[in-house]
Amino acid sequence: MIGIEEIYPLAVEFRRYFHQHPEFAMQEVVTQRYIAEVLERNGIPYQKVGTGLIATVGKGEKCIAIRADMDALKVKEETGLSYCSQNEGMMHACGHDMHMAMVLGAALVLKSREDKLQGTIKIVFQPSEEKRPGGARLLLPELLKEPVPQAIFGQHVFPNLPTGTVGIRPGAFFASSDNIIFSVEGKGTHAAMPHMGSDPILATACLIQFYQTLITKFRDPLIPAVLSITSIHGGTCNNVIPDRVDVLGTVRTHDNSLRYKIFELIEEKSNSICDLYGCTFHLDKTWNGLPVLVNDKSLTEFVTKNATDLLGEQHVILMDHLTLGEDFAIYLEKIPGVFWVLGVRPPEQESMPPLHNPGMAPDENAMKAGIALMVENCVQMLSPRNV
Repeated sequence: MIGIEEIYPLAVEFRRYFHQHPEFAMQEVVTQRYIAEVLERNGIPYQKVGTGLIATVGKGEKCIAIRADMDALKVKEETGLSYCSQNEGMMHACGHDMHMAMVLGAALVLKSREDKLQGTIKIVFQPSEEKRPGGARLLLPELLKEPVPQAIFGQHVFPNLPTGTVGIRPGAFFASSDNIIFSVEGKGTHAAMPHMGSDPILATACLIQFYQTLITKFRDPLIPAVLSITSIHGGTCNNVIPDRVDVLGTVRTHDNSLRYKIFELIEEKSNSICDLYGCTFHLDKTWNGLPVLVNDKSLTEFVTKNATDLLGEQHVILMDHLTLGEDFAIYLEKIPGVFWVLGVRPPEQESMPPLHNPGMAPDENAMKAGIALMVENCVQMLSPRNV
């Protein structure tokens, strides 16, 4: 059997290869090929799904799944690492390189213990976590084929916590994440003669102010939520009122009913507001955001106990709600499971660059805890006493 200390150097090798060869969402061809080669060398069967893979270890009706995401970001790396990105303008700045390395390492450890597993483990390498509609929607139909997983586990590196710690929360944990995409059409005119047109900039400004009241006046103040407008494009010069303004934003909450209510109010009220200014409102109704990530409470207790046994009670942190979005939530709508965060801040540092930052360089030693917890969850769930 392979132990955690034995697999760790190999996990570092995996991680550094992934870090040097980042690929954008749905373009993870080189990454997929590398994972497939490692699986083949170790006798682990797999199937390709798009640019992702689903591998299997063990055999039996009882089934659980573990998942890693694969895609990188459009970020120019500034870590100064000797194994920095070789693909200009691309970087694993969200830790997906470590996620893959840990799950691949866990797969090899579990393969070495296959004869002791009383069931099947599906090992999911998922493309396109960063880009909607996301890879979880692509892989889920395949994942739900027999044997259907009775639990699924995932983790995310977290620079706010030091190496050797795990952060976890039962129930709602990560927020829903939805795009606001709309345009306001008016009638362009000379800025000196505004009465000859319909000003979409003015109408848009009114909409943006109103949207803030959706959070302050239409929401239970005890329910976390945020609405941010992040991009406004309209007009090209100082003396022309444009005929169109395009707007982007995001909505996050930890309550799925509020998630739907916000968009119902946006659609219901925005047309009336634009009418006041002689403008027309157009909402992009493409619904491809992410639901609230809700951890199963009994499985969270199970993972918390395993983490406590492995790391010590002082290293298992009860987390507050996070406003990050994560498409692992898609799996959790169909399969009970748990998603936790893994501390990756080097112990000698009081802080480090955050996720999606060009300088984000997680401590590789954190992978020992990540691999160990993934393996322990699988072994415990598929041990004879739990089957």
